[in-house]
Formats: sequence, structure tokens, C-alpha cells
Amino acid sequence: MSNLLKQKAAAGKLIEFGMVRHTADNIAQRNNDKNEHQSFFQGQGKILLALSQNDGLSQKELATNLDLTAQSTAEFVNKLVKKNLVTKEKSDKDRRMTVIHLTDLGRQKIDTESSKIPDFLEVLSDEELDQLTNILTKINNSLYDEINNSEQPTLFKKSQQIIKDHFRDWFL
Repeated sequence: MSNLLKQKAAAGKLIEFGMVRHTADNIAQRNNDKNEHQSFFQGQGKILLALSQNDGLSQKELATNLDLTAQSTAEFVNKLVKKNLVTKEKSDKDRRMTVIHLTDLGRQKIDTESSKIPDFLEVLSDEELDQLTNILTKINNSLYDEINNSEQPTLFKKSQQIIKDHFRDWFL
């Protein structure tokens, strides 16, 4: 078991990293309105990622799988339609249901965005990158185990496989 003071120091550094990264992303956003990378895997990016793994989901399925409200999902999907990254169509089986599909441009976008490497990783040596990768893998696996072993069903369980499947091949 690790030292409690070292755990607190590491937790503090994680909080600091989150705050500093958020600030740096905001500055980059102000300097370049086309820079959407910092929030790509939230909101619209989450929808593209989910569709890249399972195209043809309904808006309701997207909302449920990604733990988004119906209103947020509809807003994100409409923005993606305007960007020509997805299409919306009524289901053949149930006309009340709207089915969302990735366009070719949407597939390109998800491939491009998921292969970008954050600039802040350039300060690390190959050895440090190996260490960071191993540490983050250990933390992620622990969090996945905690989620999977929880008594309460969680919506994240539904999207966990999407995340794992998409990045597994890229990182191996």
C-alpha cells in the first residue's frame, strides 16, 4: 500500500493538471476558433465515437448509452448534421424514432481526432511516456473494475466498450 501523503500529492497534481489543461485549452480556443480538440470526446465527439462503433443508433439510444439528456443529444446531433458529419432519418420500423448515421466526412473526423497527440506529451521522453501509459492503464483498469463491480447499474457500462474498442487498435 502506498503512502497516504504521496497519494494526496498525486491527487493534487491530477487536480492541478485538470485545471491547467482546461485553462490552456481555453486559451488555444480563443486563439484559434477552429480548435475543437480539447472537448472532442465530450458532447458531439462522444456521439461520433459511439456511431463509429455502432452506426445507425436512434437519438434515444445515443442519449441512454452516453448518459446525455434527450435535449443535449438532439442539440449535438443537429449541430453534427449542419457540419455534414451525420445524417438523420426516420426509422423504417418505427416512424417515431430518428436514426443517426455517420457520413464519410464524420468517419474521417473521428479517425483524425482520435489519432491526434496532445502537444503537452512532447515534453516527455520515451521512457516517461511508457511509464505514463502503464500508470494510466492501471488507473483506468481499476476504475473499469469499480464501475463493473458496482451494485448500481451505470450508463457508463454501456459506453465503456465503445471507448475500449475504438482506442484498442490505435494504441496497440
